[in-house]
Amino acid sequence: MFNFVYKDIDFAHKIDNPSHPTEEYYKHIHHFYEILYLVRGNIDYTVESETHRLNGGDIVFIAPGKFHYATVDLSVPYERYVFKFPEKLLPEFILDKLNGKSSFFFGSEKYREQIEEFDKIFQAYSQEELYVIFSCGLLKLIVMLCHEPLHKAESNNDFISRIIDYINANLGQQITMQTLTEKFHYSKSYINIEFKRQMKIPIMKYIRLKKILAAHKMIINGTKKSVAAEMFGFENYSTFYRAYKSLIEPNAVLDEEDTLD
Repeated sequence: MFNFVYKDIDFAHKIDNPSHPTEEYYKHIHHFYEILYLVRGNIDYTVESETHRLNGGDIVFIAPGKFHYATVDLSVPYERYVFKFPEKLLPEFILDKLNGKSSFFFGSEKYREQIEEFDKIFQAYSQEELYVIFSCGLLKLIVMLCHEPLHKAESNNDFISRIIDYINANLGQQITMQTLTEKFHYSKSYINIEFKRQMKIPIMKYIRLKKILAAHKMIINGTKKSVAAEMFGFENYSTFYRAYKSLIEPNAVLDEEDTLD
């Protein structure tokens, strides 16, 4: 087991059991990339509207802005490697290759030896040296994943998948419940209930989170925070900034009581 947090990367090999649970796998969304490699456990993992039961050796690749959570049965140990890193770590050509890839890579047991190398070298080098070695090891893994056969995303609910696609394509526009009812020809109540049932988050909160992360991408590329906030429909800058600051904190967990509007 190890936990390496240095500069802009957060790599860990961890195990949870009934006597040592964590909450980090509950529903959340963030501005960085995350890779989970499952060693063992009984896990159902959801990324956006796609849910799969994971087996040992499966990989979940989570891009920034993807809402995700795990349903974990802690009656058996939950062991995994978790790699968190910023988009800037990836060359542009790799980002292009990842575009269109599913979040799930199944039967990836062949990468286990490569991933276990992180454990072997953790105690052998300084932080600066580990940063370079870990970053290179991560890039090697991602390049290899880019050559995996394309797994077509399979939504658990086509209706919710269509709503998510619409939201992602229109983040710069005003999206209201009225907009959604007119677009999809369902009542506000039905859309709210079905989205919350599938995604475990209210739909308007989901939209706000997506808009904040879209604004964040513009901010890190040089756009002023106030300009980015206005572009994504936040009329009150102080409210936007509080929500923005909260969301970009590493490992932020979204509780039902969180207020982001």
